Amino acid sequence: MDVLHPPPVVSAFMAAHLPEFLENYGISFSVDGPQMEYFVYQKGTGQDISCSLTLTFDVGTGTITILTFYPGLYLHPGTRYFSAVCFFLVLQHFAHFQHIASDCRICLSTKKMIFDTFYALLQDFDFHVLLQGEEDRVAIESSFLVLDFDTSMFSQRPLVE
Repeated sequence: MDVLHPPPVVSAFMAAHLPEFLENYGISFSVDGPQMEYFVYQKGTGQDISCSLTLTFDVGTGTITILTFYPGLYLHPGTRYFSAVCFFLVLQHFAHFQHIASDCRICLSTKKMIFDTFYALLQDFDFHVLLQGEEDRVAIESSFLVLDFDTSMFSQRPLVE
């Protein structure tokens, strides 16, 4: 007997923008020890449009650290909101790939303006400022719930040294 599983719980915002993102863009990744780097590419051309999306997981603290997140999607026409979709997808894939089964934290450092105009607005996360740093830098965190979300559309690519 087949058991029906409820769809993953995502915000209405994410549900509205995921299909268009997935229709036009793909994401691949490389594994470098505990770090993973992600690459967003245009499906029509296969051309990379970003390559500075790097995450790592500290098992001891249960923390995902975003080392870099510059998807560059805003530089392309018709991609409004796609950085948020990319962030959501990358985190879900990373959690599944790393076998992160329980709630954990996401931490990163960014400029206060980027926090205010991007991370604070993400409806699928609850980012807040932990520390105000020098030169308008802030350390931020969010709790993170791993969803039963299909990320099989991600493809692995060899690590380039």
